[in-house]
Amino acid sequence: MTVRNLEFLFRPKSVALVAEPAEASRYADVVLANLAAGGFPGRLISLGVHRRSHFVIGDDVRLDEFATAPELAIVCASLDLVPAIIGQLGARGTRGVIVGPWLWHRMSRSQIALARQGILQAAQPWLMRVLGPGSGGLVVPAGGLNASAAPVPIKPGKIALVSQSTAIAAAVLDRAESRGIGFSTVLHLGAGLDVDLADTLDWLAADADTRSILVQIDEIVDGRKFLAAARAAARNKPVVAIHCRRLVAGGPPNGPWRADDAFQAALRRAGWVSIDTLGALFEAVEAMARVRPPRGETLTIIGNGHGLGRIAAETLLRLGGQLGELSPGTLSHLERRLQTRSPLSNPLALPPDVRPEDWAAALSAVLADSRTDSVLTVCSASPFAASDQVAAAICAVSRASERNVFTAWVGGGAMLEAQRIAAAHGVLSHDSPERAIAAFLGVLNFRRNRALLIQMPPSQAADFLPDGEAARSTLGEALAAGEETLSARRARRLLNAYGIVVAEPSAATSIDAALVAAEQIGYPVDLALLLANGAVFAETADGLRSPAEVRRAARELRRRQHAQPPAGRVSGYRLRPSAARSGTPALRLGVALDPLFGPLIFVARSAAGQAHDGDCVVALPPLNQMLALDLVKRSAFAEAVADVNERHALEAAFSQALIRLSQLLTDLDPIASVDLDPLHVEATGVVALAARIGLARSGAEIDRRRLAIRPYPKELEHLTHWHGRTLLVRPIQPEDQEALGALLNSLQPEDARMRFFNAVRSISRGRLARFTQIDYDREMALVAIERDGDGPARALGEVRAVTDSSGEFADFAIVVDSALKGQGLGRLLLERLLSYCRSRRIAELRGETLEGNLRMQRLARRLGFTLSTGADRGTIDLRLALRPPASTRDGGDR
Repeated sequence: MTVRNLEFLFRPKSVALVAEPAEASRYADVVLANLAAGGFPGRLISLGVHRRSHFVIGDDVRLDEFATAPELAIVCASLDLVPAIIGQLGARGTRGVIVGPWLWHRMSRSQIALARQGILQAAQPWLMRVLGPGSGGLVVPAGGLNASAAPVPIKPGKIALVSQSTAIAAAVLDRAESRGIGFSTVLHLGAGLDVDLADTLDWLAADADTRSILVQIDEIVDGRKFLAAARAAARNKPVVAIHCRRLVAGGPPNGPWRADDAFQAALRRAGWVSIDTLGALFEAVEAMARVRPPRGETLTIIGNGHGLGRIAAETLLRLGGQLGELSPGTLSHLERRLQTRSPLSNPLALPPDVRPEDWAAALSAVLADSRTDSVLTVCSASPFAASDQVAAAICAVSRASERNVFTAWVGGGAMLEAQRIAAAHGVLSHDSPERAIAAFLGVLNFRRNRALLIQMPPSQAADFLPDGEAARSTLGEALAAGEETLSARRARRLLNAYGIVVAEPSAATSIDAALVAAEQIGYPVDLALLLANGAVFAETADGLRSPAEVRRAARELRRRQHAQPPAGRVSGYRLRPSAARSGTPALRLGVALDPLFGPLIFVARSAAGQAHDGDCVVALPPLNQMLALDLVKRSAFAEAVADVNERHALEAAFSQALIRLSQLLTDLDPIASVDLDPLHVEATGVVALAARIGLARSGAEIDRRRLAIRPYPKELEHLTHWHGRTLLVRPIQPEDQEALGALLNSLQPEDARMRFFNAVRSISRGRLARFTQIDYDREMALVAIERDGDGPARALGEVRAVTDSSGEFADFAIVVDSALKGQGLGRLLLERLLSYCRSRRIAELRGETLEGNLRMQRLARRLGFTLSTGADRGTIDLRLALRPPASTRDGGDR
């Protein structure tokens, strides 16, 4: 995962169109016209591609002569010629290439695969970045770059559009153009052979011209890489995704969840909002351009008449939204202003003969109410007020408010002008209440999902300590015995070590003893037959509510068992409770492997089997209290419990069980699957009546089980005494934003220049959020924290390393408080970072410093770094080999 050399794609100073004259290419003609019309300020070059004679030794491609190498080239040629074209361009200095569509129907699959491999091999020596093949191109309107086949002009704006479908991108651009909405970047990925969605998200996350990101997804190859970039992008910017269901077609073999559930769980955890219709996509584009951060989660609805408001309110409540409550003072004011004796409430019904000035007065009063979060106006045609006049009145009021005002114009041709006026004034405009409410709820979903994004569950839970020795001993015994599935005894022992109780079913040798056991357990009960060979008869009788039902069920089970040869002897009965005493339904709690995103935790109703009936919810581990409670509430298992306190107690108990299951996954790599079914939830905790735990045995299997989101590495926390001060050196956390900001903004100008290579007056909150909300799987930042008593934490220094996509190499940077220079804090931090990098098997640590930073150069030499002249003028490269890279080791173990 890297943005290296992507500036040659997004910010080129010169562009060349490389086309094959012998092949008719309407794509090349369109791109050339767009390049010319886009107002690109740099140099534009047109190059021809010529096939050489088959008798010529060497490349079978010749390019027209060119004096200056273009930074970016758009290649419109047969795919088999592209590797040679890229090789020649790279040798001349080109570092960015867009490979457009090719005549794929003229090539076999093996030829296409060979050409793709050749493209990567040709680009690699020059560190050239390749977009495509099959890309529809790239547009950066503010830079005058339109290296695409976009069918409409694209205005500059603050939305970035990344698409895997040219048709969908064209539809979005056409709709946006009609609404006057612009874009910071428009990019079509094509095959994503080199520059993929994750790389693009990394670039856009740091792009100052991009305020929000819209992504259309057909396919994801590397779920972990995508998720790391998705989380980084959403930390500062709203991201909305539309995806095709075929992306995740087919159900998993090991759970009641759909593959799409895992994808939705990943987007929630990344802080994204997901939509699945083109209509919602168009609404999302408009909302991203015009919506303000919401004040709260309620909506106040104003309509001309009772019917429209009631329909809108019912839609909002059905979809899980909340109606706001207007203050008595506002209601009294509105009653006087509208001259109505009917009691007013939310939805607010305006009189049938309402005039434009009445709309304006009502909206002004509602927006002035401190209880108002957001407002939806719903207007239909009226003989008493022209819709265009109503639109103008509503727009004048809403534009003067900091609150979001969503407008819905219900009807046909009479309302089109009102929609046009609203859109022209930058007001959120929709043709139905349903669309407006969907846009409002999408804004709230972003807010909620972002709260999930910033959660950093620790690698070690704070509120309970598992019996690690018992767990490891149990696991070791099972692996030594060659078990692929833990025995019932070992599964019970392992789960008990993490505070998850697995009940031992009551056994009875006679029907009379079974009745006594049933009374002790409490009805209803489930009954099964125990056979003399130690097995349990496959059929069971569930939900038995009386001694008589137990007797009848026992006779029926024995009859069925005797009818199935070979009829073994019945040695007794097994009984267990059918339902929780709390009255909540029996659940199925488990861990399963998603092919894209690794392990996930799922909750479903017991015995859901392979069928998915909408009652299964999933989440990606690791979990903390907030994430676990989110999963619990989405399961709605306790929604029928009337007593609020009892319901909260049950939800808290279930949340704790989820956290402990998450901790088990974090601690024990060989755990491949967990299935607790049925599971009863009581206020005192959970009880699993049956448990099945699968193991992964090979190293490759265990690696596939790696969590897609790495937990906060609490084990890296280190308390140290330094010059009479007590410091906590630990991984950075989101709550360090203020402390890190104070450190960076307090640097002396020269120290800030040494850290950032230019003059920095202050660090923006967005940049600080990016520094402190990191993905621990791809980046590590260690901060030295000092705390005076109960006072605020103070950051004295920080060091960080960012790994490349292979995990082989990492780039580092370091900074210490200007008042503490030369006292050894930098060395302390850098040594801790080196220890971490070695533990992660990183091959080489790389850094860069200015020639004038002699203090950093001396520290680097003392720690074994080699120093050399940097590629940029006035810089020094720092490199330290930590181990041989995988490519040079026998067998390459990565």
